Amino acid sequence: MSERASFARRIDVLAEIFAFTTAAFARQGIPATLLAGVDLVLEELFTNIVKYGRGKAPVTIEIAAIPDGVEVTLTEPEADRFDVTKAAPVDITLPAVQRRPGGLGLHLIPRLVDSLQYGYSEGERCSRIVFRKTSAAPRAGAAGRNEDERC
Repeated sequence: MSERASFARRIDVLAEIFAFTTAAFARQGIPATLLAGVDLVLEELFTNIVKYGRGKAPVTIEIAAIPDGVEVTLTEPEADRFDVTKAAPVDITLPAVQRRPGGLGLHLIPRLVDSLQYGYSEGERCSRIVFRKTSAAPRAGAAGRNEDERC
């Protein structure tokens, strides 16, 4: 069982996204302890799409229960290729004043989830990001494949 909804590319829809995830978790019996982490990852990915994407079509979010967790898929039509699994590294050992602003969200995402995958369909200009989160502790730096695919 999975649930999906589409959201306009506007920051002010974040509350709608969080309402969707909360309801989907409850209906599917997904452990509520995972909700805050999933919402944080969704917020980071969605805001990056809004800030840097050039498309106008809504972004679709699909939530599916998996054993002891959840799989979340973000589908962005009208997208340029940007592989979130290959984001530039951030040197978090430097003091904040010496670091270049930005990039911390993409740095944190693989550390908050069990797996992170990116796919892109060149012909359709459609990207798909899939992440999984379970009750088990995440693996440091977990990232997945980068494949061409259909959206």
